[in-house]
Amino acid sequence: MKKKIYKFIDKPNKYVSILAKEIVKTFKIEANDENVEYSFTIDGVNKQVKGNEANTYFVFDTSGQTILHDFKKALFHKDLRHIKEGSKEEENLMEDVRTFLFKVCQEMTYKHRDDIKKTIRKVVLGNKYKEKTVPLKTIEVISIDIADYSSVPESYKYLLRIGKAPGKEINTDEVIKFIQNRQEKTGQDIDSIFSIEKQAGNPMFENVLVVETARKFLNEVSIYFFVDYSIIIPEGPKLVKNEEK
Repeated sequence: MKKKIYKFIDKPNKYVSILAKEIVKTFKIEANDENVEYSFTIDGVNKQVKGNEANTYFVFDTSGQTILHDFKKALFHKDLRHIKEGSKEEENLMEDVRTFLFKVCQEMTYKHRDDIKKTIRKVVLGNKYKEKTVPLKTIEVISIDIADYSSVPESYKYLLRIGKAPGKEINTDEVIKFIQNRQEKTGQDIDSIFSIEKQAGNPMFENVLVVETARKFLNEVSIYFFVDYSIIIPEGPKLVKNEEK
């Protein structure tokens, strides 16, 4: 029986454009300082961006009402479990998936450049630079990574920031494990758990001053862009020599 993932792979003319549109729409709506990261170097002399590798990254989770979510589920469906690691069948499958996702990358690059550009200008540049200063001449979607973390408890997908009393030591790993387990069992938020344990005199929290949720570090979809952040240096006034008559 044909694997579910080939429902998508075998019809690129239909599904490539759909996935590209859904990803770009998500990027436009959800992109912010928390889920977009960037790292690039500008040459100090000519103000050109160095290198052409991925330098901007967007991460998010799929929604149950999208084709992308269905694609993710098919990519990790139980009908693929029999495929042995390192086998020729796995190699062929991975190559087919890579080829399909590369087409999605190209569709995003060439059909949705303007929407991607506007979002990058807003989120990364904070709309501080005009087109003539930082034109973002080149924007390429380099790759797409997809994982299925639906079996991982939601609280385990976030980093926790823990503040301790000056000069005191705490077992950070144990505190985090305790809080995450309590979240999953009770559905309580971190503030409630922390408050209850402090009031109850739990020795584990004796020297803990604050517990906060930090950024999410486990995401299902990662989009890698190369963006040309080069700066255009305005030309200075030209000197005109007076010719003797």
